[in-house]
Amino acid sequence: MLKLDAPRRGFEVRAISDHDYPESECGDSGPGWSWMWVSTPFNSQYVRGQFTDRVFKRCRTSHRDMEAFVRENLGDSHRHWSTAAAAVIRGATVQEFVLVCSSDWAIASYEVRSGRSAEAGTAFYNGWVGAMNVDPRRAFAVMGSQAPVLMPWA
Repeated sequence: MLKLDAPRRGFEVRAISDHDYPESECGDSGPGWSWMWVSTPFNSQYVRGQFTDRVFKRCRTSHRDMEAFVRENLGDSHRHWSTAAAAVIRGATVQEFVLVCSSDWAIASYEVRSGRSAEAGTAFYNGWVGAMNVDPRRAFAVMGSQAPVLMPWA
């Protein structure tokens, strides 16, 4: 039975996006939107993820930054997944979601409440892990998909 591991201490917070944004578009704390990337999200022993260090004022700006990260940083090693995932992110109409690309990686968009930092993604990710652990068949179906799976979150 699949049992995902939620991080105990949270994830690494780094500037994983190379794009500059004016202060009017992003800051260090909410309210706003942010995103995170998780390598091997279905690993039952160790989960490695990174947050962007930014909180964007608008959800669409956050999604554009996330899409650029996928195209520019994941394309060399995961060309098929990065191209397809960038298209899914670009067309996403939901604000909070987890986008899973096989068992290789997942990327998530989430709301950051007032006064919180991008590290709010730890709780968001842990909620997704809990939902996946309720029905392991769903997790196996997502892992086996041949296309990125967008999982809206509310």
